[in-house]
Amino acid sequence: MILNRSQIAREKVEQLKLGVTAFTETEEIAEKIRKSVAELQLNVIEDHTDRGVWFIPQDETKTQ
Repeated sequence: MILNRSQIAREKVEQLKLGVTAFTETEEIAEKIRKSVAELQLNVIEDHTDRGVWFIPQDETKTQ
């Protein structure tokens, strides 16, 4: 089975738009996600680990 990295990134961005955390092991997919997050102006925190990158959506209504 051939995996389309762009499709994987799009699916993960859709998760983020729904408020669901997304994870990727590859920097290539992480970069595609970052680009989409910036274009869509999503409020997301990136957590880098030795296994990959977690993208964690932030609640827009929460105050600090």
